[in-house]
Amino acid sequence: MVRSSGTGFGNAAADAAGACQAWSRVPALDKVFSKNDSTSEVYFDRAAGAAALARSAAEPDDRYDALDKALQDVVRRLETYNLEGAEAVSAYEKAGTVCVDVAG
Repeated sequence: MVRSSGTGFGNAAADAAGACQAWSRVPALDKVFSKNDSTSEVYFDRAAGAAALARSAAEPDDRYDALDKALQDVVRRLETYNLEGAEAVSAYEKAGTVCVDVAG
C-alpha cells in the first residue's frame, strides 16, 4: 500500500534501488572497521546512506518496510559496535537478501 506522501511512488522505487546499490558495496560487518580509518568511514557512510535511502523508500511505500528494517538493524549494530557473531552475520545476510527481493 502506498502511503500518502509527496515523494511519489517512482521516487520510492528509486530510493530502494539506490539503497541496495550502496549496500552492495558494504563488506561483512566485522570488516567495516579496519586499521585504516578513512576506509572504515567510507564503509560506515555507505551503510548509513543505504539505511537513509531505505527509510526514504519505506515512508511513502510500505512495500519497502522490510528493506528499511533490515538496514536500520545493520546501522544500529554499526553504531554500537555489535559486529561479530551469528546475529551480526544474519543481519548482514538479511539485508542482502531483502535487496535481492527488491531487485526482483
